[in-house]
Amino acid sequence: MDQAGHAFADHTSEVELHLHAPSLAALYAEAGHALAELMLGDGPRGAETIRDEVRVTAPDRAALLAAWIDELVFRAETRKAVFTRFVVTVGDGELTAEIGGIAEPVIKTAVKAATFHGLRVVEEEGRWVATVVLDV
Repeated sequence: MDQAGHAFADHTSEVELHLHAPSLAALYAEAGHALAELMLGDGPRGAETIRDEVRVTAPDRAALLAAWIDELVFRAETRKAVFTRFVVTVGDGELTAEIGGIAEPVIKTAVKAATFHGLRVVEEEGRWVATVVLDV
């Protein structure tokens, strides 16, 4: 399985997100795509008109995933946009990305934050997998 992907599992006031990708950078990009899908649903999307650069740091890969998602949620709220395009670079405890998004979209599901409950990012059999619970 060389392609990235994700799946959702419903919780009360939470959504458990399962991610997989062939590389760590692709895993974080997939988290961004999953967040956008959750926030926007399957409805029509406007043109990408917002562009930004992001830098987040954390002590480990799992915390970096939570920080990345929280940064995207923060920017969605403050920029009134949902980000749908991600060019991610991951270094030791740092993620940088160029992101692009849709201004003033209709939000299907508001996401408050990533939680640390069950949070994990690991390499398994040559691919990266992650689980993160989102507070919605």
